[in-house]
Formats: sequence, C-alpha cells, structure tokens
Amino acid sequence: MGDKKRKLAEEATVPEVKKAKRDDKKEKKEKRKAKEVVEEPVVEKSEKKEKKEKKEKKEKKDKKDKKEKEVKKVEEVKVEEKEDKEEKKKEKKDKKEKKDKKEKKDKKEKSKSTDDFDEKPAPEPEAMDVDETPAEKENQKPEAEVAKEEKKEKKDKKSKKEKKSKKEQKTEAEPTDTPAAEEPVEEEGQYKKNTRFICFVGNLPYSADKDSLTKHFEKIAPVSVRVATQIDKPTKCRGFGFIEFDNYDRMKTCLKLYHHSMFDDKKYPPRRINVELTAGGGGKSEHRTAKIEAKNKKLFEERQRNAKEIQREKAKHEQGEEAGQDDFAGVHPSRRNRMA
Repeated sequence: MGDKKRKLAEEATVPEVKKAKRDDKKEKKEKRKAKEVVEEPVVEKSEKKEKKEKKEKKEKKDKKDKKEKEVKKVEEVKVEEKEDKEEKKKEKKDKKEKKDKKEKKDKKEKSKSTDDFDEKPAPEPEAMDVDETPAEKENQKPEAEVAKEEKKEKKDKKSKKEKKSKKEQKTEAEPTDTPAAEEPVEEEGQYKKNTRFICFVGNLPYSADKDSLTKHFEKIAPVSVRVATQIDKPTKCRGFGFIEFDNYDRMKTCLKLYHHSMFDDKKYPPRRINVELTAGGGGKSEHRTAKIEAKNKKLFEERQRNAKEIQREKAKHEQGEEAGQDDFAGVHPSRRNRMA
C-alpha cells in the first residue's frame, strides 16, 4: 500500500513541476527578448551620434578651408594692388627723370649755342694796329645783343604806329601825342596783361565739384573754375576753390553779390560760402601771403563801410515813415506821376 501511494503522489506532482518548468522557460525567453530590444536602440543611437559628429566635423573643416581660401585671395589681391602701385610709381619716377634729363640736355644745348654765338673768335690784331683801351673794350657789345636791341626797337616802333593809327580812327584828328605821353599807355597795357582777376571761394561742402560751382556763378560767366580736391580721393572736395574772371568789374560784382550767398548742390544741405580776394601763382611764400592779407583787409574795411551806409539809409527811411514823410518829398508835383 505504501508504494502505490507514493506513485500516485508523484503522478499528481509531475504536471505541476512541468508547468513550473515551462513558466521558467517562458520568463527566460521574454527576458532575452527584452534585452535584445533594449540593446538595439542603444546601438542605433550611438551610431547616429557618431554620424552627426562626423558631419559636424566635416562642415567645420569645410568652413575653415573656405575662410582660409578667402583670406588668401584677399591677401593676394592686396599684394597685387601694392605691386601695381609700386610699378606705377616707378613708371612715374622714370618719366620724371627722363623729362628732367631732356630739359637739362635742352638747356645745355641752348646755353652752348648761345655761348658759341657769343664767343666767336675775334680777329687777331695786326702788327700795325693800335691797342684798344679798356674803356673802348667795355663799350663794345656782342653782335647778339645788338641784334636783340634792334629787334626791340623795331617792335616798339610798330606798336607805336599801330596805337597812333587807332587813335586817329577814333578821334579823326591829327596826332598830337608825344612819345613821352605814349609810355604810360604801354605800361598800362602790360599791367593789364599781367594782372589776373581771381576770387577765393571758401566753406564749400565736400560734395562740391566744378559743375556745381560753375552753375552757382553762371550769371557772372567766370573764365575758369577750379575746385581743390583731396590727393587720395580726387572726387572729394577739400572745402575751397578758385574762380577767375576776364575783367575787374565782374570780379567786383562777384565779391559784392556772392559773398555769404547760399550754395546748394542738392547733395549736402545749403550753406553760406565766403568769397574773398587772392593772388595767382600759388605757393605759401611770405610775400604772397602778405599780399593776400593786405587785399582782404581792404576788402573787409570796404564791406564794413557799405554795411554802415546801408544801416544809415534804413534808419533814415524808418524815421521818414514815422514822421509821415512822402517818398517823393521834394519832387515837383508835375513830375510825381512820372516817378510813380
């Protein structure tokens, strides 16, 4: 009886043990699957990170290479520009040197020709000739100077004849002028030829140019207009310029009407310009600066006098209006209709 009970008990427990084993196997399989699933996304994420890092590195390298290339190009351009400038400077220097050499050669040739002309071999004195005294030698002049003096005398005679004929045509009378009276006329003509009527224009905007300045002074019709520009930027004005006229009257009207006038080139806001006197020739010598200062001092005094006269006239006019005086006071009644 005891053996049978044992077999029955073992048969009853066998299915339970099998079930437990099956359950264990299932759990183990599920755990393995879960581990594989977890490991795959981790591997994928790591691969993605590595790819991104590689891409970023490549992009950085490309950017660096591009920047380096651009910097190299800029440096090459700068080097080329410097070389071009140096070549231009060298060419200019060579041209100047060549010109100087040519001028020196021409001067030497001219001096040689004049010396050869002046220093002609004089005839040797014969045995029977009398020696010349030093006073006589000094009085003797070279032939070139004599020829020049003769030419000058001929020109003076021609000019005098022409002036006489012009005066006769104008006056239709006999000529009564003496040569002493004709000399100051010649001096005046030379003075007119040498004098230049130039005005200095200051307080100009940096955008001013020759066209805008000529347009501003077009009513007076200047002969030449010059605008001072910067060396580095030839299109940029330095703030001043010069105007030249063909006669004194136009220069005087320019100084009177255009001083403190509003200059508007429609690039900068309009500004008040200064018109003053200057001297031709250029340079900063003491003689020239003193001459310009003296001219402008006289001009300033004249402008002050004119301003005082204008103020007096205004004051008189205001006093007359307050007193009730008529503008045509002192005029005959028969002429008032014509004056109105």
